[in-house]
Amino acid sequence: MTLQDYELVAAQHSYYSAKVRACLQYKRLPYQEIGTNIETILNRVITATGNQQFPVVFCPDGTVLKDGCDIVEALEARHPERPIMPENSQLKCVAKLIETLADEFFVIPMIYYRWVPEETKQWGVGMFQMLLGKGIENPDMAALAEQMGETISSEIRSRLPKVGLDRKHIQDKAQEITKEVCSLLDKHFAKTPYMLGDHPTLADLGIMNTMWGHLYLDPCKASMFIRKDYLHLNNWITNMHSGAGISDQGELYIADTLVPLLRYLSDTLANMMTDTLAAADKTLPAAEAGTEAPAGLGRIETTLLDAELSRPATSYTAWRLQKVIEQYQAIPATQKPAMDDLLSDIGFLSVCQHQPKWRLQKDNFKLFVAS
Repeated sequence: MTLQDYELVAAQHSYYSAKVRACLQYKRLPYQEIGTNIETILNRVITATGNQQFPVVFCPDGTVLKDGCDIVEALEARHPERPIMPENSQLKCVAKLIETLADEFFVIPMIYYRWVPEETKQWGVGMFQMLLGKGIENPDMAALAEQMGETISSEIRSRLPKVGLDRKHIQDKAQEITKEVCSLLDKHFAKTPYMLGDHPTLADLGIMNTMWGHLYLDPCKASMFIRKDYLHLNNWITNMHSGAGISDQGELYIADTLVPLLRYLSDTLANMMTDTLAAADKTLPAAEAGTEAPAGLGRIETTLLDAELSRPATSYTAWRLQKVIEQYQAIPATQKPAMDDLLSDIGFLSVCQHQPKWRLQKDNFKLFVAS
């Protein structure tokens, strides 16, 4: 390993690892992906960050980066060449919106395919056990890895009722939504190479999270229909996974084919975004400035497309929405009318124009209530 290499602690089957890997690839940064076996998690990740969550990036200068959205922001600041953020402030806002939709909301239907059907559920347990035990020679550590794989899988499955995936009508809705999103993406990529035009942006990195680990790689029905029926989407996924070979030339723009996708995502997820902001408005203003933000904001009664859904709201998701709102607020006044017309058309104007009476900030991997 040279002194210039980044180290990426990630897994191919991890939902949130795909964005970071695609960013490193597209920026042509030298890196080694060192896996997520139990020794790496215990000895490096928990030691450096305080918990076992990944992806984590160890930088050549000793800095440790955690949380996919923070990692790609830091990599963009460190390596502005081959940028993943558009220069245009309106496109920058759309890119941030798509990233947030992918990371925080579209994950609900994604979870279905791995953890509800019996065949993929059992496969998921074995996959975690394999990742944690990969390369472990000590028999006691290998046994612990197997036990942890089962524990992690059980913890994930125990959360299914919290997002309604223990109920058949939500399971059916998750499949309907996933197939329609894949269809709309396929139609978009038939006309336009990437989400916002001729080369990748943050919007593409966010959609890679939704597509790669849980859909494309898993032995599930969605993987089969993507490969068989949605050839343009299939081609985009494989290109983004080897992004070092993608050109950074060309123009960025909002293609006509992107609008139906964003309208559908609004119909599906915008109520959940609005209800999360309402929960934050109710809870966070009472929190003392400078204190760590509460993890939970209570349950919200919301919808997933046209299905009623009760689920927890979190300060983390509120913080991600705050970043979208701040990106919208940064748009120059002369460009706001055009942006408002677009947001009104696709259904996200009220989210972007929301004015929180609270603000969150992150420090040392934790969220705090700002003054």
